[in-house]
Parts: sequence; structure tokens; C-alpha cells
Amino acid sequence: MLGLRSLFFLLRGAASKFDFLQQGIAVVLLFIGAKMLVVEWIHIPVWISLLVIVVCISGSIFYSMYHTRKGVPEDLEV
Repeated sequence: MLGLRSLFFLLRGAASKFDFLQQGIAVVLLFIGAKMLVVEWIHIPVWISLLVIVVCISGSIFYSMYHTRKGVPEDLEV
């Protein structure tokens, strides 16, 4: 839990640079919440949780890099 809190504060600063990073963080938080709800019945290994977190965060960053922003002219994009 402590690692996720520090990851959130690290990504909060990068959220202004990547348009879809907040959606990736939301998916990660939904996954963690669902995992906490079903922990009594289903065991999800740690490596799967780490894989889901890495795929969601990196996927949202890469999608933000290659997707054009809405309402911003193409010559002003960074």
C-alpha cells in the first residue's frame, strides 16, 4: 500500500504532461479495489498485480504520446 501511495504522488506530477494518465491510474485503482474485494475467494498472484499496474500506466502514457489532443492545434502540440 505504501508503494502505491508514492507511485500516485510520482504520477500526479506527470498527469499534466500526459492526457490519458489519469484514466490509467483510475483503471489501476479499480483493479486494486476489485482485488481487495475478492481476496477471500480468489488469490491473485503478486506478479499479475504488478503486470496489470505496469501495463495500465505504460499503456496510458504511450497512448497519450501517440494520440492527438482535442482542441489543440497540431503545430502547438509537444
